[in-house]
Amino acid sequence: MSSVENAPGSGTAAVPYRSLGEPFLAALEALAGAPNEAWWADVLADPDLLLAVRNRSLNVYYRGASLFRITPASEGVAAETHVKYLVRQRQAMTRLAADGGFGLDPAAAVWTRYEGPATLAEMKRAATPLAGLEKTGVHALVQASPNVVDVEVSLTGAPLETAAELDGAQAEVDAALQSSDADAGVAPTRQDRLDVASLEERGVADEAWLVFHEAKLATNPALRSKSTPTIVGQVERYRATLKHEADRLATSYPALCRDLVRLDTLRRTVRLARGLDAAALPQRDPLVAEVASGARQLRVDSEPRLVLFGFDADQRDGAVGTITESLRSQHNLRVYAVGRPGKGTAAFRRPKDLTSSPV
Repeated sequence: MSSVENAPGSGTAAVPYRSLGEPFLAALEALAGAPNEAWWADVLADPDLLLAVRNRSLNVYYRGASLFRITPASEGVAAETHVKYLVRQRQAMTRLAADGGFGLDPAAAVWTRYEGPATLAEMKRAATPLAGLEKTGVHALVQASPNVVDVEVSLTGAPLETAAELDGAQAEVDAALQSSDADAGVAPTRQDRLDVASLEERGVADEAWLVFHEAKLATNPALRSKSTPTIVGQVERYRATLKHEADRLATSYPALCRDLVRLDTLRRTVRLARGLDAAALPQRDPLVAEVASGARQLRVDSEPRLVLFGFDADQRDGAVGTITESLRSQHNLRVYAVGRPGKGTAAFRRPKDLTSSPV
């Protein structure tokens, strides 16, 4: 598939793959100043939220939860969310009546309208217990890594018969992820989802590398096995997918970077207009603007990195060190052990070597 595709309902107009497109971006900029659409300005002003560019859509993430999916619409912009994020965070009891009904006003149980920052704050609170420790940790690591350009990255996997040759450790593939092509005599495909994509430089002034990462808590059972850990097969599948998609990613991610630069400008504008400190927003590495402008040619690293986190110094020198060494030496994985997530934990950067960093 080409890295430039026709936008739905747009005739011959084309939008780069993994890009919002000019009409959608213009609509988002207009929406930020609309007096009756404060939800979008609230999202832009919130430094805890991550904006992820998709193929003609935008996801708003908090701790791995997509609080909003935003798409272009005939009237400008449409947004949707899962109802589980609209449950009001209140401690209250309700009576079960004899007829089986609950004595509950639905408006008191869920948000039925967006009512300003209080609604957004409660949506974040509703998402928090659903996120889990791993997603929460990844969110913190991303916030501390200015070279990150994408999260929750869904990619079309290599044909399953190809991946199976590379993935002897995991022959069983989730049938739910197979495309309908399986019944049409075409090699079926699946969707692979990697946690993070980042940019890095490697000493060549006019180049930048796009690198993909899988992040795991050090306690994740997928890292351990008496034979072959599950993570080994997972990384093998991701490696096949990145090789399969490398050319498309190299040509599409500069457009994604251009969208991020423009969205970052919009976020700063909104915060300044509200009298808030724009420096509180996550900062972006200069590499992003350089890839966006074409000053650096983008190359794709098809070898995924495994980032381990959530451990202290004693664990690093003990059980985590043993796991890390096994994955590196026996299974040839690129493993980067970063310790506990925090503001100074730059996990998604190129390590000078493959040894663990201080926690």
